[in-house]
Amino acid sequence: MARSSLIEFQGRLAARLQGAQQNRSESRWLAVSAGSHHLLLPLAQSGEISPWEPPTPLPHARSWFAGLLNLRGVLCGIVDLAGFLGDAEPRDPQARAGSGSRLVQFSPRLEINCALLVDQLAGLRTPAQLSVEGGAPPAAPPWLGPPLRDTSGQSWRELDLALLSQDERFLQIV
Repeated sequence: MARSSLIEFQGRLAARLQGAQQNRSESRWLAVSAGSHHLLLPLAQSGEISPWEPPTPLPHARSWFAGLLNLRGVLCGIVDLAGFLGDAEPRDPQARAGSGSRLVQFSPRLEINCALLVDQLAGLRTPAQLSVEGGAPPAAPPWLGPPLRDTSGQSWRELDLALLSQDERFLQIV
């Protein structure tokens, strides 16, 4: 994708996100990919999206905790979402410069200074674009919703950021 096209896409996405958060849109989720996972982040629980910047590593932290970063005057913990969700191959967060990686902050209403490192933004999704997949859902933590399928056949899972921010494993970074 050309640089100007990427900038235009990011501008359109930012405008749609702002409209959705102000209830002018029927969009409910920000779709992201993190490693092998395709996730839907609730817009009401999501905060600002920032370009990738390498955080300062924290000694003795878990492999999925990328470090600390100052985002607009707020010190945030950066969680490599793919690593947290169990992707086996640890990835060097410092080597992501120039990639499609983004940092998605938690909403200030959740009162947790944290941002999720995702590999790619996939736009906004509405309930009309998704249907619940048939069959018994696999066992999952309470913050991970049932499998949903979009019109193109892609499987998604909703990630409840409010529940995730209270999860004991998520809070234990060392």
